Amino acid sequence: MTSTLLCTDIHPILTEYVIKLLAKNRIRTIYDFSKSEDDRLMRITNLSYEDVGVIKKDIISRFSGNSIQVVEYFRYLEELVEPLKTGIRGLDLLLEGGLLPGHVMEIFGDSASGKTQICTTISANIAHKQKLDVFYVDTKCDFSAQRVHRIVELNKCSLQEIHEAMARIKVERIFSPENLIRLIEDLLARVDELENFKVLIIDSLPPLWYQYQNTKSRCHPFGMLTQLIGLLRKLASENLISVVLVNLKITSSDSFAAGVGSTRKSTNPHKDVNEYPALGRFWEATPTTRILVSKIEGNETGHERMLTIWKCSYFRSGDRQVVVLSDKGVV
Repeated sequence: MTSTLLCTDIHPILTEYVIKLLAKNRIRTIYDFSKSEDDRLMRITNLSYEDVGVIKKDIISRFSGNSIQVVEYFRYLEELVEPLKTGIRGLDLLLEGGLLPGHVMEIFGDSASGKTQICTTISANIAHKQKLDVFYVDTKCDFSAQRVHRIVELNKCSLQEIHEAMARIKVERIFSPENLIRLIEDLLARVDELENFKVLIIDSLPPLWYQYQNTKSRCHPFGMLTQLIGLLRKLASENLISVVLVNLKITSSDSFAAGVGSTRKSTNPHKDVNEYPALGRFWEATPTTRILVSKIEGNETGHERMLTIWKCSYFRSGDRQVVVLSDKGVV
């Protein structure tokens, strides 16, 4: 629209004479015409107010895009792509079907709240039930092949089905941000060859960046975080990959976790005012959906966890579901 020149084909009222008058006043494109004040156009062309309005309306309808609400856009995406069921009933209910391809979801919570168990269950169920490849980035050496084997085994599978499911989970142990960035770049370069690759899980991010907590310069770690954000969004959106990230819940005033010079508190009305995800304000807008995992106070068995939508572009913040940690994984 910005470079399309005015011509007589655009509208019958735009005669060659009118176009020459406009050109003398540096109004040569339909963008110039659309952004100009109606009174100015009337003085230059001697057209009536109604004529100017008709031309503008016609230009906008023909050359501008259609604006839609954010919620409508995500509903439209849901119609194009089928959510990937995680096999965790509460999580699938919360996400209205499962992981949405092309989006970045973050699971955060206190240490030992069950985040890794959720990721392990997601990888086992998607590899077994959906027959899809999962890349699992383990930064803490917490991934357990025995646990995956047990989850799949309890689904009454044959030994061959168990081996096939486990072969679909590609585990990479990463211990530095540089290596993580190189891995994502490699996945982007090879994604066309990996036709069955649909889910990337990174468990978890804080250990990689906390090694820079006492560094004198924050530019290098934040620069790598910026690079990672761009790569993850590109991998997800351009290839319809579901990305699941694991993060910690911060309740202290740690400057590196909260962001340089940050004194903010959570703005989410459904959560405690001191709760927010690690890696700071800079990171906070990265995931499309952020889910808080928390223990349920007073629970006798200690196996139940509350999943709460802490932030989402298309689901209501504060919605909750209860899940249970069991031998079958998280159910």
